[in-house]
Amino acid sequence: MVSGFRLSFSLLSLNPGTNPCHRRRRRRDAPHHHMRSTSLPCPVLSPLLDEIRSSPDRDGFDRIYGLLAALDDLLHLPRARDTLRRRTASADRLLDDLLRLADAHGSFRSAAIALKQHLSEGRTAIRRRDPVRFASAARSHRRVEKEIAGLASAIKDLARSPPLAPGIGPDSEIAGIIAEALAATAGTSAEVFLSVSGWGSWMVWAMRRPSEKGSEEAEMVAMEKLEEMMERNEGLEDGSGRVYRSLVNTRVTLLNMLTPSS
Repeated sequence: MVSGFRLSFSLLSLNPGTNPCHRRRRRRDAPHHHMRSTSLPCPVLSPLLDEIRSSPDRDGFDRIYGLLAALDDLLHLPRARDTLRRRTASADRLLDDLLRLADAHGSFRSAAIALKQHLSEGRTAIRRRDPVRFASAARSHRRVEKEIAGLASAIKDLARSPPLAPGIGPDSEIAGIIAEALAATAGTSAEVFLSVSGWGSWMVWAMRRPSEKGSEEAEMVAMEKLEEMMERNEGLEDGSGRVYRSLVNTRVTLLNMLTPSS
């Protein structure tokens, strides 16, 4: 295909886990996305970007993982490689942003493990009807939530980052796609982090409710709430771990791409 030829693609929404280079047949009720793109063989980032912005909690991590997989595929294209090799400042910033996101997700996963421990302690406290242990677990849980809120604040500026390479032409278009993918990853990650940092009210309710009247019914409700939170936490721990590994792998791909072969 002639270099610089621009083709208008109609992009359809994808489900996570599908091959990012396969477009699904459009259903009548499916959202329809339209963007102009250089003749890339896998023009799927647009629908993935749209989908992850509306996907909370664990599903949000699934969407991010799919987006990063498509981004990694894009970075393997000769055109993307040549673009970033010519624009070293853009490549350096991309490396820095990937590192910050990986650090945030690594820290979040550690925090999710700590939350699981505190939730387990809360469940034990409910079973033993130990209000002192209730309060201790709730305080520890809240401290971790504040740390998670701090992680969201630390990366939210990446969601507002300007384009990697402002201008026109194929190079700028590819750089813009990469920048938008990272901004969406940061924005969705921050939303998930903030959502988890607001679990404290559930924790306090679940732990204090049994001690108000000491009824078996209240204890059962509190246990159900804690079990639900623990199940959600498991999904977040696994999802963030996958995203962390994907971010690290994408950064390694970029480093290898920018390192001259001997």
